[in-house]
Amino acid sequence: MSTTTAFASPTYAAFNRLVRVQTALWRAVDVRLRDRHHVALADVTALHLVAGTDASRVQDLAATLHITVGGASKVVDRLVAAGLVARAPHPTDRRSSVLTVTPAGHELLDRTSADVEDVLRDTLEEALDVAGIARLDELLRLLEGSIDTRPEGTVA
Repeated sequence: MSTTTAFASPTYAAFNRLVRVQTALWRAVDVRLRDRHHVALADVTALHLVAGTDASRVQDLAATLHITVGGASKVVDRLVAAGLVARAPHPTDRRSSVLTVTPAGHELLDRTSADVEDVLRDTLEEALDVAGIARLDELLRLLEGSIDTRPEGTVA
C-alpha cells in the first residue's frame, strides 16, 4: 500500500475526522473556561481526574491522559501553585507524592462544570440525539479500551 493510498483509506479519514472534532470541542470548551473562569481546560481536566481518584499521583495523571510524566508534572505544579491541589508524601513510596484536591479546587470544579456541560451539550446535541450520544460514547469506550490495553509506546 503506498503512502497516498493509506491517506485515502476510510480508516485514515475516520481518524482525521476524530482528531478535528476533538480539537474543535477542546478549543470551544477551553475558550469558555478561559473567558469565564480564567483557567485552561487542561488544568480543569487534570483537577477533575485528581478529584475522582484516591491516592492520585503525577504518574497516574500521565498514564490516564496519555502524556509524559514531565507534562503531567507541569500541570500539577500549576495546580499546586494556584492552591487547587495539595501534595503529600506517599505512604509507601518516598519518591512519590499523593495529590488531593483542595477546597478551592473543588469550588473551581463546581463553578466550571456547568460551562463545560453547556458547550458539550450544545455542540453534540446539534448533531446527535440522546441515543446517538450514547452510541458515540460506547464506540469511544471500545477504542479507548483497545488503546489502554497496549503496552506503553506501542502501536498496532
